[in-house]
Amino acid sequence: MKPLLVYLHGLNSSSQSRKAIQTTEYVQDNQLDLELWIPDLPVFPSDIVQCLQSHLKKSLNLRDIYIIGSSLGGFLGTWLQSWLLDNGHSQKARLVLINPAVVPHERFEEFLGPQKNFHTGADWVMTEEYVEQLLLLEVDPPASPENTLLMVQTGDETLDYRMAVEKYQQCKSIIQPGGSHAFDHFEKMLPEVFDFLGACRT
Repeated sequence: MKPLLVYLHGLNSSSQSRKAIQTTEYVQDNQLDLELWIPDLPVFPSDIVQCLQSHLKKSLNLRDIYIIGSSLGGFLGTWLQSWLLDNGHSQKARLVLINPAVVPHERFEEFLGPQKNFHTGADWVMTEEYVEQLLLLEVDPPASPENTLLMVQTGDETLDYRMAVEKYQQCKSIIQPGGSHAFDHFEKMLPEVFDFLGACRT
């Protein structure tokens, strides 16, 4: 089976985010021999878990699984990599984190209330239950740090990049001065991202 690449977008984002589109274009332009899955994640963490587990169960032990997670998607990606390993996945389970959220449940208390998806315009409400569900997904730093790449920019206006650097201190890291939470010029980093993942051309 071809390797599976899962791209996980951030809060109030979608499969139509700029980085998701740039990732798709890179895979297509370079004819990478893998299957790309960029789901429009459900709102609530418990539904996200069900979505990801349902899709990935059929790939356990059968093929390499690569994960790219941006912002909240980085938090989810850390959980997903841990879940794969806890369930005995014996193939590669590599993870790339882009300005990841580290403890989002500690910050979202201040954002409780109405929310809107940036791309779809869909309205939803962040509740205490949402925050509690996030808390259940917090896991320790990766047990195999060599399989995780952290990418942060110090100019991130949304998250404190130092929290990610501390949590993932054993992992390979790329720390760029300036930039933003969106990770400026992400497309220029894609060759390095895919080199780390080990993806190859057809």
